[in-house]
Amino acid sequence: MGSDFRSSEGVDVHFDLKDFADPDFSCDLENRKGCYIISSTERKFEYANGLKSKVLYIGESKELYRRIHDEHFNKHLKVLMNDRDFGVRTRRIQQMSDKYQYMLYCGAIVDVFYCKGNQSEKEFESSLIANFYCKYRCMPVGNGARSYSQK
Repeated sequence: MGSDFRSSEGVDVHFDLKDFADPDFSCDLENRKGCYIISSTERKFEYANGLKSKVLYIGESKELYRRIHDEHFNKHLKVLMNDRDFGVRTRRIQQMSDKYQYMLYCGAIVDVFYCKGNQSEKEFESSLIANFYCKYRCMPVGNGARSYSQK
């Protein structure tokens, strides 16, 4: 692993999630398996042991483009970008996960790491989350559950 907790092989794709709002935006994000880390552009979060990190979410998918573009952006972040009070007026606050509020108000830079060879995306995510936990002594602010390893 790298100097913080990420893969030492480096990032495969890097972009701002909000850029998907621009119809002319394009990036090299492929629909293949891997992991992604979403970080704030605006602030660092203080974690349990007092250390700070811009990381707010660690995720995985067998289809990264679908997961990041269709799920995170179109179904959630785009809704909040168009209506910051979504769910508030109707008191249906639980409809939108906290991670999307963090992405809206704190920014959402995405670093994508493709799986290598027959590497499992779940195992990869589990190792990223475990390394994050070892450094900060808790989960990222936007992760609601631990990754479940296939082992």
